[in-house]
Order: sequence, then structure tokens, then C-alpha cells
Amino acid sequence: MAETFGKERIGFLTLTLGDVDAGGRFRNLRNRKEAQRRFHSLLTNEIAKRYGCGVTVTERHHNGGIHFHLVVFCREDIRGGIDFAACFPPKGDRGKPQYAPDYATANEALRREWAYWRRTAKHYGFGRHQLQPMRSNGEALGRYLGAYLRKDWDHRLPEDKGARCVRYFGHWSKVEPLKGQRKAAPPHNARFGWLTPRARAWREMLKQVVLVLRYKGVDISEANIKDIIGKRWAWRMGKLFEAVQFETEHVADAATREAIAEHNFKVEVRWLSGGGTSGCSCWWHVTEVTLDHLRPSPECKKEGEVLQLVKEAEAAIRRGLRHLAERRKQAADQLQLLREVGDTLEEAAWPF
Repeated sequence: MAETFGKERIGFLTLTLGDVDAGGRFRNLRNRKEAQRRFHSLLTNEIAKRYGCGVTVTERHHNGGIHFHLVVFCREDIRGGIDFAACFPPKGDRGKPQYAPDYATANEALRREWAYWRRTAKHYGFGRHQLQPMRSNGEALGRYLGAYLRKDWDHRLPEDKGARCVRYFGHWSKVEPLKGQRKAAPPHNARFGWLTPRARAWREMLKQVVLVLRYKGVDISEANIKDIIGKRWAWRMGKLFEAVQFETEHVADAATREAIAEHNFKVEVRWLSGGGTSGCSCWWHVTEVTLDHLRPSPECKKEGEVLQLVKEAEAAIRRGLRHLAERRKQAADQLQLLREVGDTLEEAAWPF
């Protein structure tokens, strides 16, 4: 979406379902079927008409409530010169903003979107809602949505079995479709599911790598994989799989076997197009994988340390600018108060 339409038109929309009880307190909706019914009504009548296309991720919160997270294509530029730190303050341990937001840098298009959702969300049984522009790039936002998928997986209930986690809507092209023409589908055969052939193939390839590492003396399991490979172990595995061919002989499921065979063919194409000889079909076979293939190199470690220092410096600069802005605002408020007091005293002292 960011590559097609530009990140200045991509918005991240969060919708929380719930109702206000007799005491005036907001209660999160925990019934997934009712949540799907409300969201389908909102999507059909409002979202699909207002936004060109988008992706929806469903998340069950740790308290059981249902949340919807959407990435949508807006018709106008909603980013502009927005100050994200001022408009969307970071949250503390209890989920509350650490300081009051300042929306002075939000442009008119974004303000219109906020006004629209203040009017619309409550009519469809939704409570809290927030729309903010894309901060950095599509990959970062994709990882952010992936974190919500993981949360949903951790807190799913038996009634959630079979419920789709990700859905797509709209026309995925800059050119509007002609009358009677079918809308353009999401690119790259976009479909997500835990039980699709590609998902089962990924888990089978992961299983083969773990079995090979165990055979070579690395006692790796779900509990210690982050300690051995790192927090981004799945990303490292995915990068490694692009150069590795896997076994298909002992895979029972035919669809999974075909997906792994397709993966092996793509690896061979990469090998040959990258200058590899025809006597070999890949960089490594799965039996040749070692732990060194998954550990970061010294250069990567050094780059990571430098990047961490840069992030800390940027955070310190933002904090300093925020504190400076707060002091300037306090000084301006005090000056305005003194002027008002002076005007009042002058009016009281004037005899005629």
C-alpha cells in the first residue's frame, strides 16, 4: 500500500467495540460473533465507501475485548508535517498517555477524519477509536500488525476457532475501476491464515531446521529459541529459508508437500540467476544448516549497536524539545496572565 499510494495517504485506524452500561461505564464487547456483525455493518456502510482499500486485523485483548486494527488508504494527504511525539504521546505502564497531546501540527484532512469518526463510531456500537498517519514505512507497520496477530493468538478462546484473523477490502490500484469492471485484488496473492498450505509449509521447514540443529547438538525448543537465536528468530529463519532447500519425501500432506516443492524451485531460480553453477541447485541443503547460519555477524552486531545509540539520541532530543516547548508555553501563559491582570488594574484605576 505504501509503495502504491504513498505513505502520506496511509492511515492506521484502531477501533474498540463496547457499550456503556447503566452506570455510565464503558464495557468491552467479548462476543466475537457480535463483534463481527458490527464490524461488517461498519465496513459495508462506511469504511469501504470512505477509503479506497485496506487491511483489517482482529485482536482479542488480554481482558477478552475485541479490537480491530486497520491500515487504510485515504483520499487525501493526512500526514503533512505532523509531530508524532506531540500528537500521539507514548503510553505508560497502565496504558495512559505520559503527557497531554498537542494536535497543533495535524493538518485539516486528518482533523476531518477525526471529526468523522467521532460522529460515526458510536452509531455502530464502537467506543474508542484512533486514526493516525503512517510513521515510517510499510515494513514497520506490517511488523506492528504482526504483533497484534501474535496477541490475538495468545488470547484466543475456544469460540474463536475458525475465525479469520486478516481480511482485505477495496480496489488495490491507483486507477479507478470502470463500471462493471472487477476491483483489483491485493498484490502477491495476499492471504493470511494459520492453516493455509504455505503456513503449514513454513512450520514444516522450521521443524526440519530444528531437528537438524538438535542432531548437531543444539538443544533448541520453543522456550529457549529467543535466547539462542534472538528475539527476531522468525525473521532470521525466513531469511535463511530463501537460500535453503528442504525435504519433501516424508511430508504426508499433499498441499504442504507442493508448497515446499514450490519453495525449493524458487530457491533454485535464485541460485542460478545469482551466478550459481548448474551442478548445484541451492546454497545449502537443510542437512547442512548450522547455528552459525542464524547468528548475527560481527558487522551486524556493530550496526545494531550504532542504530541503538542513534535511537537513544533521537529520543533524548525529542524529550528535550518537548520540555522546551512546555516551558515556552508556560512562559507564554504567564505573560498572558500578567497582561490580563495589568489591563484589569488599569481599568480599575481609570477614574473617568
